Amino acid sequence: MRPRRPRALRRTWGAAALTLTALAATFTAAPAASASDPDGPIGRGETMDRAWSWVAEQVPYSQSGCYRNQFGCYRPDCSGFVSMAWHLGSSLTTWALWNVTSDIPAGDLQPGDALLKDSGGTDHVALFVRWADAAHTQPVVREEYDFGHVAEEHVWSDGLRGFSPRRYNRLDDLMPYGSIRVKYDGMGGLNSPLGPPVTGERDSMMGGRFQQFRNGIIIWHPDAAFAIYGDILSKFWATDAERAWGFPTMDEADAAAAPNGTRGRYQFFEKGLFLWSQQTGAHVVHGEIYKAFDKSGHEAALGYPVTDEVDEAGGKAQKFQKSTIHWNPSRGTWITDN
Repeated sequence: MRPRRPRALRRTWGAAALTLTALAATFTAAPAASASDPDGPIGRGETMDRAWSWVAEQVPYSQSGCYRNQFGCYRPDCSGFVSMAWHLGSSLTTWALWNVTSDIPAGDLQPGDALLKDSGGTDHVALFVRWADAAHTQPVVREEYDFGHVAEEHVWSDGLRGFSPRRYNRLDDLMPYGSIRVKYDGMGGLNSPLGPPVTGERDSMMGGRFQQFRNGIIIWHPDAAFAIYGDILSKFWATDAERAWGFPTMDEADAAAAPNGTRGRYQFFEKGLFLWSQQTGAHVVHGEIYKAFDKSGHEAALGYPVTDEVDEAGGKAQKFQKSTIHWNPSRGTWITDN
């Protein structure tokens, strides 16, 4: 392994919001999603691609006729816009959208879900994009909302306004999209080490987005997506994930041979290096001990770590196959042979 200094997730998914610009890129910059059939299953990526087309083309609101582009011809009002985004067979009314959707908790709103209301003098529907704030009180939506306006993406600063969170019954939550889809496809998709998706894309705990697959995860944080899997992922989850180590800054790669011939894999995170071999398992090297490890030639010189960092009198120590690195605040770091 070439020495490389880390650039400055957790399994419990949380609420950190991203900047609007960064998150918008995940729904507009990736290649267009695969085309669905009318009234058939559709992924979130395709839904957001279709919705963005009217925003980009500044389609004016109207309750008559239809607006035609590469995604078909739909009535350019609020429910026609959502019908187009979901690739329905026709432009449904606001009331008819209740029949093709199901209630979801507000906390489970994801890109491509809807906010729907037909009571209290309001008949309207908007497409949910993301939350604008960490408290999840201000939704960002795409909508056609009144005469004299065009389709646009903006923030509802006054909250959900009594609208019901709804999910299209044929929305395929598992289909990867955006930057995570690009990474997954680049790794081989279903034939990659990750296997098939088992959850939809969700917010990670410290900002960013992630999706879980049968054998691992892909985690995105502006502006890069990386995969974590196998024993490195198990170690990552067991040691407080991104709250402890930050986000990955690379994919897993082959590490160098140790002096005794041991070979393994490594992955850098913002706050530490994960090293794994069949003989030693996965361990994290970080802080002052990592600096000494880096300066001394990494695993090619010291071997793979056989323990995590542990307390010793007045400081810390970590044992490697060939040597042990010690640290304390008065002496700094030093190395002893095992």
